Amino acid sequence: MILGVVLNLEKPQLQAALQGVLEWSASNGAELLIPHRVVERFPELENTPEVTLVVEDEIADQADYLLAMGGDGTILAALRYAGSRQLPVLGVNLGGLGFLADTSPDRLTEALDLLKEGSFKIEERMTLEAEIHSSGEVRTIVVSNDVVIDRGEYSRVIDIIARVSGQLLKRYTADGLIVSTPTGSTAYALAAGGPILDPATEALIVAPICAHILASRPVVLPADREIHLSVISRHGTAQVTGDGQERMLVESGATLVVRRGNRMNRLVRTGLGLPFFEVLRSKLQWGFRENAGQNE
Repeated sequence: MILGVVLNLEKPQLQAALQGVLEWSASNGAELLIPHRVVERFPELENTPEVTLVVEDEIADQADYLLAMGGDGTILAALRYAGSRQLPVLGVNLGGLGFLADTSPDRLTEALDLLKEGSFKIEERMTLEAEIHSSGEVRTIVVSNDVVIDRGEYSRVIDIIARVSGQLLKRYTADGLIVSTPTGSTAYALAAGGPILDPATEALIVAPICAHILASRPVVLPADREIHLSVISRHGTAQVTGDGQERMLVESGATLVVRRGNRMNRLVRTGLGLPFFEVLRSKLQWGFRENAGQNE
C-alpha cells in the first residue's frame, strides 16, 4: 500500500502522530510519499526506508490513498491534490474539533489497520467548478467548500449580479458573495448566516457577506443549477478565493460561472470518527438540559 501524506507542520501533535505512522509503515510494508519541504522540519525522513520524498503537487500520482494530518484545511488541500484521480482521503484531526476528519491521533494506527484490511466505507461529496473570466483570460478552479468573491484589500463594497440558470436572482451590494457546497455549509457560509446542510445533500448555497440590505438572505438551490456572477467594483478589482487556499484578483466586469463539479470528493470512513451531527453539536455548543421535559 502506498500512502501520500499531506501534513500541517504547525500542529503540535504532528511529530508524535507522524512517528506512529512511520512505525506502522515499517511493520506493514507500506510506502509513504512525503513532500520534500517536510525534511526541513524532520530531517530524519531523508534516510527512512519507508519514505519517498516527492514534489507536493505530485503526491497523488502514485498513491493508493492520501493521509491528511492536520485540520480541515489540510484535508481540503489533500482533496485538491487527489484531483481527477479522486483518491480516497483519510483525515486525522490534529487540531480542534474538525468536521471532515475521520479519526483522532490516538486511534490513527487502528484506522490504518482498517484501511489496509479494506474495512472502511467511502463517503462521496460533491464539488464545485468555477469558470472565471477576467482580463480576456479564462481560469477554472474546482473546490470542495466554496467559491468566494469579495472586495479584497479595499474597504468599499462591491456589486455582484447573480443569475441562476438564466434568471436574475439579485444584485447584491455587499462585502462579497459565497457559493458553497453542503460540505462548505459549516465553513464561511455558516459565518455569513447561511444554513447548515447535511453533507449528503445535493444542493448549492448562495450567501452574501455583510450585505448592504438586510433583506438579502442566503438561498439554497438544487445542485444542477448554473450560477452566473457579474462583478462590479468601484475600485477596479475584486478577489476570488477557492476553499480559502487559491486566491486571484479579477477586474471589475469579470464574470464567473459556478456549477457542480464533474468529480466527487471521496473521504475514508472507518467508523472510528464521530457522526456528523455529534460533531455539529459539539462544535456549535448545542447543549441541552438533561431534565428537559421532566417534572421539576
